[in-house]
Amino acid sequence: MNDIDLTSILTRASTSSRGVAKPYLPESPVFASALLTTLPATFGTGNIGRLGVNTVANRLLASGAEPRYLSATVTIDLDTPQEIIREVALGMRDAAVEAEMEWTTVERSILPVGPANGVSISIFGVGCHMVNVTSRLDCVHPGDALILTGPVGATGAAVAGERRGIKVLTQSDGSVLTDVMRSIYAHLPDVPAVYYPFQGLRSALTSLGINAEIDREKIPCNEAVREACEIMGLDPLNLAGADAMLLAVDRKDAERVLEAIRRYPAGECAAIIGYVRRTCHNGSSGA
Repeated sequence: MNDIDLTSILTRASTSSRGVAKPYLPESPVFASALLTTLPATFGTGNIGRLGVNTVANRLLASGAEPRYLSATVTIDLDTPQEIIREVALGMRDAAVEAEMEWTTVERSILPVGPANGVSISIFGVGCHMVNVTSRLDCVHPGDALILTGPVGATGAAVAGERRGIKVLTQSDGSVLTDVMRSIYAHLPDVPAVYYPFQGLRSALTSLGINAEIDREKIPCNEAVREACEIMGLDPLNLAGADAMLLAVDRKDAERVLEAIRRYPAGECAAIIGYVRRTCHNGSSGA
């Protein structure tokens, strides 16, 4: 296990043999983080390395920032198999390349009694501010259309399946949504609200204080996830997912924004899933 050099793996795709020594920080940097300590190191077809990077990149994008730099602390249990560590490291590397982000520092800690899942990761990201976006309650208004850019529940379904001995064979560690978000901001720079619903769609609507008329039939959900949830007695709307953004836009702009999103593979199944009835603190989603 000690032969695995995480720094070397993560920077191998770069023209440099190491991380960025002195990253350029813009005047108004944007920060995001992800702490993955309780999830299985691998689940379904995914792993926490790719999931962590995708989560940080998408949180930056939801804040109106262009993802730029990454740093990570990886804690490893001494008995964790090398192939799992390598899979996680390669997931971190490949996701960073897809997100067009550069690694600055990577710290590795190997403990005799480490994380129960074998590997835990803390990832920190920095982005360059692009546009003014918000997820504030007072920027969402009754009648606004709710657009979901991708499928729900894949991460949560895969993790739940891993713990129950059920393999959910679908992309479960997310995807970076840079192209989708660039297109949205290009077509609607003053988009009223953008939210990255990693903890689940229903949780996101509640956090935003949105009471909405939701059409469940319109909510994108992979068939493998839907079937696995039926077997496990779970609702995909309550499960974590790393593949989608939730937008609230003026009804008159909805079709134009939806068309722009669907031009990219990560947004092919985007849909208008409902309309805001009212906004309120701790409101019911209506989903």
